[in-house]
Amino acid sequence: MQDTQVITLSNSDTYDYEIYNSIDQCASAWDALCDADVYFRSEYLQLLESQGPINYGYYYVVVSQNSKPIGVLYCQRKTIKLAEDFRLHTHSTSLWEKTKVAWTKWLFTFVKHEMLICGNVLLTGEYGFQLPSVTESNELVSQILEGVRDHILLAEKVKVKSTLVKDFHSEGAAIKKRDFTSKEYYAFKVQPDMIVPLREEWTSYDDYLSAVKSKYRVKFKKIKKKGSSLSFRVLSAEEAEAYNEEMYTMYRDTADRATFNLFTLDTYYFSRLKKLYGDELTLTGVFLEDKLVAFFTLIRNGEMADAHFLGYNVQLNSKYQIYFNILLVLVEQAILSKARYLNLSRTALEIKSSVGAEPHDLYVHLKYHNKTINQWVPSILKKFVPEEDWLPRSPFK
Repeated sequence: MQDTQVITLSNSDTYDYEIYNSIDQCASAWDALCDADVYFRSEYLQLLESQGPINYGYYYVVVSQNSKPIGVLYCQRKTIKLAEDFRLHTHSTSLWEKTKVAWTKWLFTFVKHEMLICGNVLLTGEYGFQLPSVTESNELVSQILEGVRDHILLAEKVKVKSTLVKDFHSEGAAIKKRDFTSKEYYAFKVQPDMIVPLREEWTSYDDYLSAVKSKYRVKFKKIKKKGSSLSFRVLSAEEAEAYNEEMYTMYRDTADRATFNLFTLDTYYFSRLKKLYGDELTLTGVFLEDKLVAFFTLIRNGEMADAHFLGYNVQLNSKYQIYFNILLVLVEQAILSKARYLNLSRTALEIKSSVGAEPHDLYVHLKYHNKTINQWVPSILKKFVPEEDWLPRSPFK
């Protein structure tokens, strides 16, 4: 379905935009407008429609001025069910702590509503829009999102109650591409992007090792020794298909340990992703006596090497230090790919910093469409967005 609407901004500039429910309906125009970023390609967005997050809706906006297409905006819709999306638990024996968690879980059962997300829930970074020719893009994006919300109500009879615009790096970040601000949206900081800057003189893992402090070299060698029984093998598209079920099981085991998760991937996401990206995606299998015990992915995106999804045998992780060994191999692969940065994304902040990842602040913007409730958003966010509690490491000399 295609829906065309017109917007006039406060500076009297007029734009029209078309809303599509499938990337196939606007693929040609979309690809012509987007930059070289691999995650904006129509073929990747088509994969997300078929093998991406389960139970999501997708909306694609092509923006024009004077009948000339100038930019795009990408949205996903998710039914938020806090009782399912938050996995609250406590290891405390305190009756008060147990009661507090049980009470919160009960309250969460009442929170169920539709959220519109401008951006890509699978990625960390600014993947919501590309509007290079628009000076007042914040106002334009805000109005387009209202139009998408109206479109969903009219076409699908679904009322979107909140809108999230994600993820934006703070001022001064080396990787900052675009920004978003609006007085109707509340900005709040989430876990930082963990990025390893790769020095130009590094051409091998040994060069990287030479740059770290002696105590970290000793630590990394111990980690490698613990994982000496592991073998790492880059998988072909055919092998990805053969191991897909095992990879998916390990991905679920790893992802289900997170406190909050906005999505669950489709079963065939990994094998189809490898088929789509070919040599741009390095899919590595980790084997123990010929049995797959972990996998991880690295996607080359411009000067960035992105660690995408991974999974590992949780029971074997401690004995063989599987996760830590994966991080070290990712560093090596990123160096060999001649990338300038390795993006390890969010979570596990301290262990990522121990291999050289630096935190880059990330902000998301939230608006609740009930004005009364929207006033309480800052207070609600303070209560439920956890504070960062980790010790940054600095391995380099």
